[in-house]
Amino acid sequence: MPIKKSIVTGVAHFFQATGYSIQGLVSTYRSEIAFKQEVALVPVILIVAWFFFGFPYALLLTGMWLIVCAFELCNSAIENIADLVMPEKNEFIKRAKDAGSAAVGVAVVANLLTWLYVIFV
Repeated sequence: MPIKKSIVTGVAHFFQATGYSIQGLVSTYRSEIAFKQEVALVPVILIVAWFFFGFPYALLLTGMWLIVCAFELCNSAIENIADLVMPEKNEFIKRAKDAGSAAVGVAVVANLLTWLYVIFV
């Protein structure tokens, strides 16, 4: 059965898209332990970054962690679609899931390097 495409535009589209984004955040938070852990670190990062560093660096560090969260959301999307398409073990699906996980790992490393820069420069 084909999905009926919405033809909502303008402000209504903005609110509809915002609703979908919130649903995605809530759904991923409920189902993914890694995303819960990353979200749990947001207040810690906010407090440390804003208390110890000036506005520009705190903004940079907060943004970098939000990028990690965004990559985790993408990784969860890849895993959900992969599991739907091919629930049994498959080498191509494994590679797709591993690539999503690697993307999160690269974002975490970039985050750590940014923290090291801010702390030591």
